[in-house]
Amino acid sequence: MPVIVRIYASLREKLGWNSRELDVKGASCKLSDMLSHLSDLKKVIEEFGQENFTILLNGRNIRTLSGLETSVLDGDVIDIFPPAGGGRPFLR
Repeated sequence: MPVIVRIYASLREKLGWNSRELDVKGASCKLSDMLSHLSDLKKVIEEFGQENFTILLNGRNIRTLSGLETSVLDGDVIDIFPPAGGGRPFLR
């Protein structure tokens, strides 16, 4: 069963997609490894700083887990929300 990565709001507009499925082939890997397979998303997160995004793994904020070192398993769902407002313009 694939891992599903869903993005929201202005992040969808910027990247031009809503969700992606990634296969971890039965093994666990880290969230940072999953992002490496989505280079466009990884680039935006690095540009604006991971701390400015809300990233949920199965509904739990990764800040309460192990951050980008959190293990991801088959069937997990990752939801990524961009910065809500203020600060640097996001869509530029």
